[in-house]
Formats: sequence, structure tokens, C-alpha cells
Amino acid sequence: MKTMWWLIIVALVFHVVEGSAQAIALFVFGDSLVDNGNNNFLSSIAKSNYYPYGVDFNGGPTGRFSNGKTFVDYLGDLLGVPSPPPFADPTTYGTRILGGVNYASAAAGILDETGQHYGQRYSLNQQVINFETTLGQLRKMMSGADLSRYLAKSIALVVIGSNDYINNYLLPSMYPSSYNYRPPRICQPSSQSLRSTTCGTVQRGAKEICATWNSTPWMHPKPTSHWTGPSRKMC
Repeated sequence: MKTMWWLIIVALVFHVVEGSAQAIALFVFGDSLVDNGNNNFLSSIAKSNYYPYGVDFNGGPTGRFSNGKTFVDYLGDLLGVPSPPPFADPTTYGTRILGGVNYASAAAGILDETGQHYGQRYSLNQQVINFETTLGQLRKMMSGADLSRYLAKSIALVVIGSNDYINNYLLPSMYPSSYNYRPPRICQPSSQSLRSTTCGTVQRGAKEICATWNSTPWMHPKPTSHWTGPSRKMC
């Protein structure tokens, strides 16, 4: 898994460099793999703001579901962009959002109902709505032309999907999806929803998107889609 994450990071870095535009902001959508503290502010049992989480992180436990940095932190280091603050943090406004925002939420899935037994979480659809809230704040801080240029130099990451299996499909006592879909077909509603939601992000202004779908919980994440440029052909 670590090798795959580094391949994704390297591909993103080289793509940005080849495009002659250094990234200036990161907008992160996903689940616990990239959540850096949103669930701290939600009524959820899926939290990681205590040890041993963060034991190797300078800030200690922050809400990251890891002992140290997440791959988003490493990507930011390579691009020279600070790790974006969690959307749910009340202090995430004003100049703090200029480097991007993290909307990821542990237990979240592509499907809205995924992970509901953990309590509150931002589903992928809700994360896109939260992104629209951020755009509204940015529109008050810069002109429409400046916002377009800003978004053109930003990267949006979507890392999500495993919870639609382990916290939905594989829990038949809580969710009906395993009765409604045979194993190969559960991918269809998830992938269709992922594409629809990601396209919604593109339509809201995001120019550079890398979507990775953790298609099965026992395998590494795989990059499934990459949207770039003004044509937005996949949407």
C-alpha cells in the first residue's frame, strides 16, 4: 500500500510540474485514510484524537488515523503546500482556507448511508456541499477571474470507497446492500455515485482532480480517475 501511495504522489507532482503551474492549494475529500481532524468536531465514535494515534507526529494526536503523517501531508511537503485544515474546525475560515481545506471524514463512504452506525460523518456528497461553502467564502475574498486562476492551480484529491464494503456491504445485519447486490454489482452504484459526485466538484470549479477508489478493503487503493483541464470530458 505504501508503494502505491508514493506512486500516486509522484504522478501528481510530476503532472503539476509538467503543467508549469505549482500547486497552491489542496482540497481533500475522503475517509479515515486522509481525515486530519474533521471527526473531532462531529458526534462520532470514529475518532483518533488520542494516543497511540499521532505518536510519531509533531502535533501529537490530531485526528489523523495514523501514527504520523498521512499521504496528504507528504504530498503537501513535496509541493510546498501546508496540510489543509479540517473543514469542521471552527477556525477554518479567512486566510486559513487559501491553502485549501480537508473535508475527509472517517467512516464516510461514497454511498450516503455508509458508516452511519458510527454516528455523524461527512458522506462524499456532504463533503462536496462543504466544498461549496468554502467556495462561497473564497468568492468574498477574490474576484471571479482570480478565483478561476486560483482553482486552476489547486489540486483536489478524492480518496474513498473501502467503507462502502467494510462498513456497509459486509454488515448485512445493519445494511441491505448485500441483499440488493451480488459482490461484483455493488461496484456499480458506488462507482456511479463517485463519478457523479466528482463531476459535481469539477462543475463547481475544481480543475485538477485525482480520484482513488479503495475498491476492496484487502487490496491497496488504486487511482481510478484523473480529471484535468477545462474540457472536463468525463463530466
